[in-house]
Amino acid sequence: MSGLPARAPERHEGAPACPVHPYGYHLKPRVNEAGSTRVFRDASVLGVPRRCALLEEELMESERELDLLDELWVRERAANGRPATVIGAAAGAAVAVTVALSDASTGAAVATGIVAAGGVLAIARAEAVAVATRLRRIRDWHRRVGVPR
Repeated sequence: MSGLPARAPERHEGAPACPVHPYGYHLKPRVNEAGSTRVFRDASVLGVPRRCALLEEELMESERELDLLDELWVRERAANGRPATVIGAAAGAAVAVTVALSDASTGAAVATGIVAAGGVLAIARAEAVAVATRLRRIRDWHRRVGVPR
């Protein structure tokens, strides 16, 4: 054993919780069995969970480190467009055009355009943060399991 605590220390009262994941996260196994396409069970926008000692121990026990390496390589090189920003821009433009063509005043049309532009900027910023976090997590796992060539 590597000296790391056993999986799911939350089961024991008074045991320290995982400093990275919420309480109860490790009560269920988080690594899929060999042969499944994804290494981790969790499917999130960011793609991979944050690292912790318990998750790494589970990954080593399942001997899926090379599978994770391949999955990280694919995720890192996947086309990463900005679909939410494009959809938000299209919806904002549609609302602004609808208001401009209706019987609304010029001030209402301008205000709608400003609100739509602000919404698109907020969506773009949120999407950029999600992509940056995803890439940071991928890089963090690369440090653990290596970098594919």
